[in-house]
Amino acid sequence: MEPWMIVVILGAAAIVYALMLPKRQVGKSADKEQMVREVEATLEQYMADIERENEELVELIGQMKQDIASKQLAHQEQLNEMRQRLLQLEQQNASHEARLSDIEQSDRQAASALLAEREGAAAAETRIPGDQSVQETATEEETKEPSIRERYPELFELHAQGKSIEAIAKFTGMQKGEVTLILQLAKREGSL
Repeated sequence: MEPWMIVVILGAAAIVYALMLPKRQVGKSADKEQMVREVEATLEQYMADIERENEELVELIGQMKQDIASKQLAHQEQLNEMRQRLLQLEQQNASHEARLSDIEQSDRQAASALLAEREGAAAAETRIPGDQSVQETATEEETKEPSIRERYPELFELHAQGKSIEAIAKFTGMQKGEVTLILQLAKREGSL
């Protein structure tokens, strides 16, 4: 083989190699471009998912705000209704207290009238000095009638325990004015 042929064969091999070299690099760059496109597509898909989730979250927060606002409105209405009920109950309580004080005052007046009547009757009995039969009848009535302490033992037992007039009235089922009157009568009798 002649040297020129060797040079031609080497040149041809170099040309073939040179032609093949860019094709390999073109193939690698195509792979890189395809990989870059896939990464970009994946990132775009990820960003779209995040954006969709953000929109859903914003909608959820908006619904929660609406729910909270409606609940607050309902609670406010309930509070206003309860305030009105409280005012009505306070007014009813005031009217009941006024009626109760009127009843207590009328009970006191009745008790004082009854005491005055009994005092008048006792004074009338002592004014007739010569009529022993009236005095004997009064003495017999006093002995026949049990004393106040004997008629209301439960009341005096509670009073001895230091209970208030209200507690005694509740326990015995009597009115407060009646309990007060009985205690006053017992004081006058001297049995208290």
